[in-house]
Amino acid sequence: MKKVALWLLAAAAFFAAACQKDGPEPLPPGPEVPSVFQLENAVVRSYLDFLEQLPYKDSDYSYSYIDDYYLLTTIYRKDRPLPARVSWQRESGTQRLYIADNPDFTEPLSYPVGALTESYEIYNLIPGRQYWWKVVSSASSNVVGEGTFRTEGRRRFLNIDNICNLRDLGGIPTADGSRRIKFGLLFRGGEMNGYHQDYEGRYTRLGDNGKSEMLRLGIRADLDMRTASEALEITESPLGPEIDYIRFETANNYYYDKFWLADDYIRALQWTIDELRKGKPVFFHCIYGADRTGTMAFLMEALLGVNENHLAIDYELTSFSYGLESAPRRRGPRNELSVYRYRQMVEGLRSSVFEGSTLQQRVYNFFLNGYPYAPKKTVSISADDLDWFISTMLEEV
Repeated sequence: MKKVALWLLAAAAFFAAACQKDGPEPLPPGPEVPSVFQLENAVVRSYLDFLEQLPYKDSDYSYSYIDDYYLLTTIYRKDRPLPARVSWQRESGTQRLYIADNPDFTEPLSYPVGALTESYEIYNLIPGRQYWWKVVSSASSNVVGEGTFRTEGRRRFLNIDNICNLRDLGGIPTADGSRRIKFGLLFRGGEMNGYHQDYEGRYTRLGDNGKSEMLRLGIRADLDMRTASEALEITESPLGPEIDYIRFETANNYYYDKFWLADDYIRALQWTIDELRKGKPVFFHCIYGADRTGTMAFLMEALLGVNENHLAIDYELTSFSYGLESAPRRRGPRNELSVYRYRQMVEGLRSSVFEGSTLQQRVYNFFLNGYPYAPKKTVSISADDLDWFISTMLEEV
């Protein structure tokens, strides 16, 4: 009975959000009121809204809400964000759209626009920002359209080619709510090349437009957690030879409840810290961005002080992507292997093997000291590097 009531509440929340137009719907124009664009699609937004009202309880893995939202619509990927849409009256000739997070257009994004185009959908913006835009005619250099708008949302999903499960770790709050993970430094997702296909039979391949967009996002380092065969034996990133690239192949054998038995995740975090110290944002991934990537994301977020509710939310958001219908990633209650091992990972971290009174302290000590019962001595990360990572990755809310 309780399950039915919760499902009805979830459905009501979803349909209430779905009844609002999913496309951008600007506010009436005014000198102090910019247009507002919601970047989260209706399914994701409803799921996040519900978990704000009824957050998951620590150490209680007897239930999950993800299926109530995952099954609300037809089975297809629900990990796509919504765009901001701008429109103007065109002149003859080609045009160029400029957009920036400042009215002086310092370091703007720039998009070529066709001669017959009078509107443009802009994806992959950061939630909670104000943006300024203008369109310039190439023929006359006239500004043929301009304006400002604000973006809303809590999580930054990304729309790039047919790469699945792609999102920025930014925006996730810490346990006390005073800080959150910065946008634009760590990105998680599925592979950019490989054998897996989407529903329409398209292989995962990063095209020129997708490559340009990922570089525009600032990604300068590629942490690959696939085996050599899964990665098609590549030795450099699909983003190009100028991108720092590394592959941790044995992560395929040690994720979730086994991550502490090898040094892959310690070495992966050390590499990530080294890249961030060089000013290079990191994209980390496996095939679907679910298991190995999910373990890496969980450890990073826990180290940054994210509570169990938001750790579970980020883990479950993977279920909105394609290719995961037979075993949606959830924290419970079903007995799929991914559910069971995820639960074992969290319970293992909470055991007396890992020192600390909080989950953050336990993960911190794992990276600092390694796993005491590992088959061999693992590498470790210095307190200076760990403290730098925490300080660099977080910002005040």
